[in-house]
Amino acid sequence: MSLDAQVIVARGSLVVDVSLQVPSGGVLAVLGPNGAGKTTTLRALAGLLPLSRGHVILDGVVLDDDRTHVPAERRPVGVVFQDYLLFPTLSARDNVAFGLRARGADRAGARATADQLLERFDLSAQADLRPAKLSGGQAQRVALARALAVSPQLLLLDEPMAALDAGTRMTVRTDLRAHLEAFGGATVLVTHDPLDALVLADHLVVVEDGRVVQSGTPAEVARAPRTDYVARLVGLNLMLGLAEGTAVALADGVTLTVASAHRGPVYVALRPSAIAVYQEQPHGSPRNAWPGRVRSLESRGDTLRAVVDGPPDVLVDLTAAAVAELRLVPGAAVWCAVKATELDVYPV
Repeated sequence: MSLDAQVIVARGSLVVDVSLQVPSGGVLAVLGPNGAGKTTTLRALAGLLPLSRGHVILDGVVLDDDRTHVPAERRPVGVVFQDYLLFPTLSARDNVAFGLRARGADRAGARATADQLLERFDLSAQADLRPAKLSGGQAQRVALARALAVSPQLLLLDEPMAALDAGTRMTVRTDLRAHLEAFGGATVLVTHDPLDALVLADHLVVVEDGRVVQSGTPAEVARAPRTDYVARLVGLNLMLGLAEGTAVALADGVTLTVASAHRGPVYVALRPSAIAVYQEQPHGSPRNAWPGRVRSLESRGDTLRAVVDGPPDVLVDLTAAAVAELRLVPGAAVWCAVKATELDVYPV
């Protein structure tokens, strides 16, 4: 593995304990809510925070363990910070050349390398501009070029889309993916945006309260979430229950009928779009129905998402026409129904 790390860092009441393995050419995304320990992990990998315990080994070279600590400026690591942290008084060219100059390169050589990178990132026309004159997407590419200028073996990206407006993100995300595919080292991306993770990464690690709660490919994590946070991240409802055949008893007292038989503790995952909403108790094909009350409604593009308090509490996606026809408003009493075949069940 290009990167083999166990990052253990005590930060007040939070103890971060995260293990990461990334092969050369691989992109790993660390996902998690605010305060989960994502940025702490990234800063420890960069050498900006000391480990309490653990290790960081890059291409077989120990950068951190109980006997060794290689300082940040001596690590073969490039970092793109959330706000890019470009030097405001330097041109794009000199920002990119800065790391090379700091490592002893002469001015002419460093600027020549910077010009090559700026051309690769389609920024030659902006080489003489200072950061204040760059667009958000241009500033991000300059920051990425600066990180790559020192030929790192490990690239660290901290919320690379956070400073961009929604209209710019799609184009920049696609562009960034192309650059990461061309990078031969290991990449660790920190984000709370599932779309960034799904588009940019080939492996995910989900962190909550300083601990890894789930890892796998994007498809694996999306198919079988193991915490409420992960389920909401990938747009699913998740319920924990005890299965006996095709009956799953939830902790809140509700029993669901599922399509396949299981035994023991299970997760039940349910797409918000698979839930039908009625004003009165439904009769007919749905085998699971329960009363609820609409807590809130919010627009999500072509649909509206309702939070419906049960038990069980669920997210429901509805068309605007359905909301109007059912006269759904916060506080409205409803019935939710779902077919057994729409419930995905897997062991805890």
